[in-house]
Amino acid sequence: MKKQTVTLSLVVTMLLMNACGGGGSSTSERNLVTENESSNRVERDNKIEQCFVEFDEIVLEDCEAQYTTDEEIDTCIESYEDEIVDTCLLEEEDEQSYSEDSLVDDNSSNIISDNDWWNWLEEQEEESALPDENSDSNETDSTPPTTTSTIAQAKAEPYFKYAWHLDSSNSILNSKGYQIDENADINVTGAWAMTMGAGVKVAVIDDGADVNHEDLKENIYLAYNADVGGKNIQTKESHGNTCAGFIVAPINGKGIVGVSPKSKMISIKLEDSSDAYTIRAFEYAKKHGAKVISCSWGSYDVSDAVVSELKSLYDSGVTVLFASGNEGSSHDKVGINDESEVEWVIGVGASGENNDVTSYSNYGKNIDILAPGGDSQLSTGVLGIDDMGSSGSLEQRDLVNNNYAFTNGTSFSAPIASGVVAMMYAVNPNITPKEVKEILESTATKVGKNSDASYDDNGFDEKRAYGKINAGKAVMEAKRLQK
Repeated sequence: MKKQTVTLSLVVTMLLMNACGGGGSSTSERNLVTENESSNRVERDNKIEQCFVEFDEIVLEDCEAQYTTDEEIDTCIESYEDEIVDTCLLEEEDEQSYSEDSLVDDNSSNIISDNDWWNWLEEQEEESALPDENSDSNETDSTPPTTTSTIAQAKAEPYFKYAWHLDSSNSILNSKGYQIDENADINVTGAWAMTMGAGVKVAVIDDGADVNHEDLKENIYLAYNADVGGKNIQTKESHGNTCAGFIVAPINGKGIVGVSPKSKMISIKLEDSSDAYTIRAFEYAKKHGAKVISCSWGSYDVSDAVVSELKSLYDSGVTVLFASGNEGSSHDKVGINDESEVEWVIGVGASGENNDVTSYSNYGKNIDILAPGGDSQLSTGVLGIDDMGSSGSLEQRDLVNNNYAFTNGTSFSAPIASGVVAMMYAVNPNITPKEVKEILESTATKVGKNSDASYDDNGFDEKRAYGKINAGKAVMEAKRLQK
């Protein structure tokens, strides 16, 4: 196991030597370097080296959790090495480039410090502004620079400690009287070692969103009202607001963090459930570049027209996910034909804090995976964003402020799974919806084995489908497929 650690350490040494000009330089050349420049170089080299150390630890822990033999673990670690090098060097270059561009204090020659970055960002933003819907770019001018400690920053978000769906190991919630299984999370840090979803657009089709929410606004790429046209999607007690946050809540020092916090959101309001408006919403998402569409609703009687649209999206390379519903019943009953069962989508059920399927999660032979949805009857539920201020849910549990709330349902399992799919597209833009589904199914974690689970030879259980989504394994397989 030490072999790979030594390999990465050697890479660090060689890269830092190259960054400093190889083996040495002449006295006259050295004298040209000011004391300040020398200090900056040392600081930059230290940051690069620290980046390698951080990722080395994350990757080793993730690979040891997934595999048992030394050969398998070594192969797993090797699959990360190119990504680690790219991340630690290129992100440092990105940070320098930002520093040389716009983040300069007008009153001095000093670059604005990291601590002032978010204050600077907030001063630049117009509270109600949204990006131009005709723009082809997936980035905005307010996208913050990536730093070498991004994973640590994500874990430092104020309410990350309550996000058991992201990290359930030694959950602080256990000390507050709630029961959280240490394996209930989706292994998101394994995926974050490779990507956080940058460059991918995800659409949420729901009842709207608060485009000015403190933990959502900077990652909203477009807003569209499929019912009446235009950008007005504001709504009170928004279900769609919460769904969006589980996917793209950014790393900004506030509240929570999404599964894919560097992806961008296309938020589409749809309350008219007629075929024409439903298809309009899907077409808008596709036209504006969404590779993933998250839907936390269903009719139990999907029309042929909508099925045809879902097949069209599938054929065009867009992955659509649907929540299975919350009645705790089988979709295999006569007369039920739900969107989550359609061949061209990924049907998502809910897992709970006990690391097993929840009692309310609908199931059936055409549901594909589980993702955390929580169960507030047994524990806390999952923590998401809420309406800003006093409106919205009252489920703060004396743990979070009124801009956030604990909730539960397959409605939130679907966006959590959608965030994982967004990261799969980030590492492999050419992956197909068919490949996405196959990878999710084959890499899922088998849960409920100590209960009544009975997985068949294909790895399928009636109530648990192919198991609970495993972000680290799924993103790794998508990346390997790209190679």
